[in-house]
Amino acid sequence: MKRRAWIFVVGGILAALVYAQLSSGGTDLARNPSGQALLQTYQLLQTQYLTRLEPDQLNRVLEGGIRGMLGALDDPFTSYTPPRRANLRNQDLQGEFFGIGATLAPNENGGGARVQGVIRGLPAFNAGIKAGDIIVEVNGQDVTKLELDEIVAQIRGPQNTKVTVGVRREGTNAILRFEMIRQRVEIISVSRTVLPGNVGYIALETFGNVRVFEQLNAALNEMRQRGVQKLVFDLRDNGGGLLDQGCQVARAFIREGPIVYVRTRNETQLYCEATGQVSWTGPMVVLINGNSASASEIVAGAMQDTGRAKVIGETSFGKGVGQNVIDLANGGDLTLVTFEWLTPKRRAINKQGIKPDIEVKDTRFEVPVAFEGAGAKPGETVTLTIGNQTFTTKADAQGKFSFSQPRPAITLPAERGQAEVDLAKDAILRRALEELR
Repeated sequence: MKRRAWIFVVGGILAALVYAQLSSGGTDLARNPSGQALLQTYQLLQTQYLTRLEPDQLNRVLEGGIRGMLGALDDPFTSYTPPRRANLRNQDLQGEFFGIGATLAPNENGGGARVQGVIRGLPAFNAGIKAGDIIVEVNGQDVTKLELDEIVAQIRGPQNTKVTVGVRREGTNAILRFEMIRQRVEIISVSRTVLPGNVGYIALETFGNVRVFEQLNAALNEMRQRGVQKLVFDLRDNGGGLLDQGCQVARAFIREGPIVYVRTRNETQLYCEATGQVSWTGPMVVLINGNSASASEIVAGAMQDTGRAKVIGETSFGKGVGQNVIDLANGGDLTLVTFEWLTPKRRAINKQGIKPDIEVKDTRFEVPVAFEGAGAKPGETVTLTIGNQTFTTKADAQGKFSFSQPRPAITLPAERGQAEVDLAKDAILRRALEELR
């Protein structure tokens, strides 16, 4: 069994010890009355339940027991991942997989998966699949009742193998089928552009794969080649990922001193520090918002504590704990909180977040309007005015009504890794440019 560093730390002995302990006859589980009840329940299901449990049913029962055990902790960061999802996550951690190059999301209307976008030059784009298509078949099998990860698992596969995807498209009744050859899809986590005033802009979407630092370094090299001397480093909406990638990214900017400490049950120790070899020495600012979490906060906190850069935006999420991901015997894995991390000045930020040096509200996205109610006449038109906008909907046969404003479609940039910004809507970015003048 393996453990991965997800804001996650790597190790291996604990998982084997736990498994060995549970396999022995004299475990705490067998001595504890509740543990005995758990074992009794399992035995009674096996021997006395009216219907004999098939292997798939038994697996679901046992996985339900794991989820119930972890759910009782009331810890959102400790969880169980079943084998299928664990395999997909392992692919993503490597920064690449073999598929068709389409970004998918759950279909809000139920059934299948919705295509959010397709990557130029990859099979889905070349075949003619479009954003908004609803995937309803994979290799001739109906997938409308499957969860998103099950659909993704069927679309991905070995390199250079065939996959046929059937979609429904707005304005057509027939299922459109596209046969494609699976190709390598690289996960691009870094995007960049040059802003007015020859200010470089680099955004990190995630720390969730082993290629993040490599992609960041390439973007920084490009900035130097283009003569950029000042940099905006955007960590907004970055939910974190691998602790080691966070350390490497911070080292790209910080020349000396500690970067992050970790506190376990037994001790607090320095986890990583600067090496003196930096990739960028010019002036810079760091952007965060309420969705910047985990490894994003490690980098922002290190920048702030060392005085390397001012942090601009909103108070971050406040995920100051880290997990080990431990491979389990069934192919799933256990994400287990095992440490708290601290900034270079040993600040604990869990449930508090990183407070920016310059606080600015994130104005990029409007909050979609949604409302519901009852008491109207059947079929009556209900009108709601918010500010200078008017929204209408119709009541159903029971006089109930609801409205959800459609979310804008996601558009992928023409070039992968090319950042698209809108200064007119982005107050945080405008303030960052003022700071760098």
